[in-house]
Amino acid sequence: MRKNLIITLLLILSATLLTAADPSPATFSVSTKISAVNDMKITNTQVDEDTYSEPDNTFSGTVSIVGSGPDQNMDANGNVDFTAYVSAISNNRVGYTVLMSATPLISEGEPPAIINYTVTVNEVPYDTTGTPAAVSVITVESLDELSVESLPISVRVDRDQFDSAVAGTYTGSVTFEYTAAN
Repeated sequence: MRKNLIITLLLILSATLLTAADPSPATFSVSTKISAVNDMKITNTQVDEDTYSEPDNTFSGTVSIVGSGPDQNMDANGNVDFTAYVSAISNNRVGYTVLMSATPLISEGEPPAIINYTVTVNEVPYDTTGTPAAVSVITVESLDELSVESLPISVRVDRDQFDSAVAGTYTGSVTFEYTAAN
């Protein structure tokens, strides 16, 4: 009887081991959402991903042109000496475009006088004497990571118009427009 009991116990134990299934796998999900980064500004230094957000590199926003005198910043050809960059940062998968346009220097008072100039970025010029539409200075067609473009801006004033201009304060503006692709 003892043998029968041992055999019965062994059979029950082996039946229990054979019918015990592996447990279901334990799982959990991992997810995240990456926010869109689409920004542009004028900087006083060339920037990259690490330096883009530093407050010390923001351009003051005004270029005063002096063609003669002790603090001259324009040469005989009209090239204005200043340092500024159009800087854009993006992680937009399908890219972005930066357009540039400008208005001539126009004097206060009546009748207004005009001094034209050419602003150039990325070897693309915009001449205020007649360029009707904005021109593309940065075109990024696709991205697979966060990216920064930081390109120098140059200005060349029509030196003949400058030299023959009437007295007064002249102002114009250069505009950059960032458009994220869809």
